[in-house]
Amino acid sequence: MFRTALIALDYSAAQGPLLDCLPDLRDMGVARVILTHVVKTGYGQGAEFGNRDPLEAWLSDRAAPLREAGLEVDVEIRAAGEVAKDILSAAGEHGANLIVVGSRGQNMLRGLFLGSVAREVIHLTTLPVRLEWIEVNDAVGCERTCHAGLQRVILATDFSPQAQAAEAAAAMLAPHAGVFDLLHVVTPDEQRRYARWRVMARAALDNIAHEIAAAGGKAEAHLAEGKPSEAIARLAAERNADLIVVGKHGQNWVESMVIGSTAANLCEIARRPVLLVPLRNDDEG
Repeated sequence: MFRTALIALDYSAAQGPLLDCLPDLRDMGVARVILTHVVKTGYGQGAEFGNRDPLEAWLSDRAAPLREAGLEVDVEIRAAGEVAKDILSAAGEHGANLIVVGSRGQNMLRGLFLGSVAREVIHLTTLPVRLEWIEVNDAVGCERTCHAGLQRVILATDFSPQAQAAEAAAAMLAPHAGVFDLLHVVTPDEQRRYARWRVMARAALDNIAHEIAAAGGKAEAHLAEGKPSEAIARLAAERNADLIVVGKHGQNWVESMVIGSTAANLCEIARRPVLLVPLRNDDEG
């Protein structure tokens, strides 16, 4: 499904733990990765200021364990005024069908937060994005939070046309995953407008579960109430999920990727990788 992944690295302490997670991408079908570092022009650093050799050595060191894990790896240093847009340009040039970024800001102030570059990549991309969660530990620095493989995956859906892209991605991942927990969070508006909404939602989740089973996977259906992002993160914690899959756009909780939306909030609190799947142009209509 995701044969080629572009991984955006920012030359920080968080990149070691992020790269520790990348061999797990093989379970998502990734066979080739492009390690990309984009130097923002005007900062007095990077390839155009005589630092190309150290950067290339740094990227090559990080490529080695990925190659040992059986992945084909290319490295690239780029210079641009707008880092997020150049990451997207690089993904297009290399034919990537997945972008991987870390869920943190470069200055690593207290705790984790969705960094400005990651936020802009998610906002602008038409490709799926896997957002890796990098934990900050005062004693040891940055730590990986990914697990080994895809033993437990959360698929959260609001049944909108946009969410169907995430459902399709889950079906394609099904043969490589253990169990999918299918989640719909019932909102107060839905309960007020549709007296039978819970029954309808359960039937829709059961239908998705049948599709996952037909694709070679296993699934369990769940209904929850409350703030959607918090309900998703709570179930992911209870199930010790390896990955959360959601649509990039959709009704209510995945409506936009601007900061303050529920989708962005989920990325802030998930404490595990999140795969955001956009609606493709050929899915619209």
